Amino acid sequence: MNKIRLLFFFVLAVVLVAGASCYLGSRFMNSFCSRTVDAHEWIHQQLNITAEQEEALEPCERLFAENKKHYSELIRIANMELAQAILEDQGDSPKVAEILEKIHQSHGELQKVTLKHVFEMKKVLSPEQYKKLLDLTADALYQSQS
Repeated sequence: MNKIRLLFFFVLAVVLVAGASCYLGSRFMNSFCSRTVDAHEWIHQQLNITAEQEEALEPCERLFAENKKHYSELIRIANMELAQAILEDQGDSPKVAEILEKIHQSHGELQKVTLKHVFEMKKVLSPEQYKKLLDLTADALYQSQS
């Protein structure tokens, strides 16, 4: 009987420690993740954009945000369609290929509007800021290949 009671308390202690660890871990990760900065905002910080420049960039930023939201939504919807097609067709099919093409098209359009946005910023940025923006953009593209 003592062995059963000892085993019960041991299991209870393990459950309590595991629960506390999960709780503390999730609290730590949530606070860490909430402090992360959007990549677009991070780039603006790296460029030390002034309040005047922010104001001048506002129309360009608004259009980019709308375009990014639009193409991201198209990609999200197409990914859901792809998941459904894979489940239905149980393999590669013309439907799967068609949806993949739709995803690739949307990714390409998103990349085009992103680069257009980068190049439009030139008219507001100083030459040094624009050079740094191009360097950051190129670095991001290089890193996406690894």
